[in-house]
Amino acid sequence: MTENLRILDTTLRDGDQSAGFAFTPEQKLRLAFLLDACGVDCIEAGFPCSSPADYAACRKIVKADIKADIAVMSRCIAADIMKTAELFSDINDSSRAVLHITVPVSDIQIRTKLHKPVNEIISLIRDSVTLAVSLVHKVEIGFEDATRAEYPFLAACCHAAVASGASVINIADTTGSLLPEEMSGIVHFLIREIPSFSTDSVLLSIHCHNDCGLALACTLAAVKAGASQVEVTAGGLGERCGNTPLEELSYVLSSHRDFSTVAVKLKPEYFADLFRTLFTCCGTDFSPLKPVTGWNIDSHASGLHQQGISLDPFSYIASPVQSYGLVHRRIILSRHSGKAGLLAAVNNLSGGTIRLTDYEAGILLSEIKVSEKNETGITDLCILLYNHKIISDEPVIPRAVSLRYENNLFTVHVSTSQKAGEGTGPTLESAILDAVNKISADSVSITTLSVSRYFAYNSGEAQTRIYAEITEGTEKNPYTVSACSRTEADALFCCLLDVINGIRLRNKKETA
Repeated sequence: MTENLRILDTTLRDGDQSAGFAFTPEQKLRLAFLLDACGVDCIEAGFPCSSPADYAACRKIVKADIKADIAVMSRCIAADIMKTAELFSDINDSSRAVLHITVPVSDIQIRTKLHKPVNEIISLIRDSVTLAVSLVHKVEIGFEDATRAEYPFLAACCHAAVASGASVINIADTTGSLLPEEMSGIVHFLIREIPSFSTDSVLLSIHCHNDCGLALACTLAAVKAGASQVEVTAGGLGERCGNTPLEELSYVLSSHRDFSTVAVKLKPEYFADLFRTLFTCCGTDFSPLKPVTGWNIDSHASGLHQQGISLDPFSYIASPVQSYGLVHRRIILSRHSGKAGLLAAVNNLSGGTIRLTDYEAGILLSEIKVSEKNETGITDLCILLYNHKIISDEPVIPRAVSLRYENNLFTVHVSTSQKAGEGTGPTLESAILDAVNKISADSVSITTLSVSRYFAYNSGEAQTRIYAEITEGTEKNPYTVSACSRTEADALFCCLLDVINGIRLRNKKETA
């Protein structure tokens, strides 16, 4: 197993090629700085010859004050290689420049894309690497669809690249169809066949796609077999079903003893800023069930799970994800919940000031279990506590939301069971927050980049589920809440009022 594992992040190249997720040059530059902060060794900035916009974006990133190596991709075409290499003419530290040239090596791709006989590919590899090495400090050659190539031919391609001066050879599972044991077999074969891989004088890199959901498993198998570099993307973005997710690889390497000897430079504490920005740039959000970034990774709705979590978090969690700063533990009250979950939720929200008796807990739980809602939120819980005279202050109940947009500003009018008010802002979130702050004595602030939206269908109606991380005042203790409604404005308003009621609940003692 390799000890020092190099991480090449290709979010800005392969991730940028995801259908519907292309980034602007400005977004690419912003993401490049965030990826650099996360500690990746190399940032692949893009495919410069694919478009003028991508060329401009790559140029900005190459010239930026970034510590990581910067890679750019080119086809094995002399004109493309020379044009791409020009990007590095102004780079401050030429040792950080990586020219990543790519060529298909499987029979089917050579036949359909290059229209060349197989015996000409070796010459193409030699000529392309030789040219690239004469122009740029480091050259990586990526063998596209390598996992479907004939082993002897793949080894011959590697020999030709090494002899011509390549620093990195990348093996791509382009169709994402390889099993982990097959990936391990390929890596072992190449390390035996290519002496330079054993000494790390040339790095063996792996690039896995996720079409069969095996990208991470294959990448880990490659690391165990001795690969020196792995290629990943934030959130697993990439062509079709994407690539190996950066955050999931980091999580596994840090939490499994099998990989305790593998050293990486990743800094998970900076991942939150990266992913909140990435979600905003993509204009969408990933599944709540996704590892590490999914909102449900530490959410517990089952009574059995809630009981276990309240006694020992590790009873239902393999390894904490709080250090990534993306999600927080949630106890979800629903028809599946038990007394342990209810008591934990009330204790957490009230700061221990409200202690339910067994009788009170039983009454509240019976009403929660017959509720038509999938989830009993903070406001719903406060209503139950008030109705049963466990608290004396009536909770703030949402009534209506209306909005208009003009002159690049949102204006939102909100009303509750107690007050009404109006707020404005450049975004829907900021306008609703402004309105809620005006009608509430409790000041709250929302981290807008952590608002996530998912479309849902309840009772035949299209609705939007919103997950929001909301921070009260200047404190760093966020509330993680969710709501589902027919409009985004209604859902976000309900999330904010959940926090208002949570603050009130924490600040008030139980009634005599």
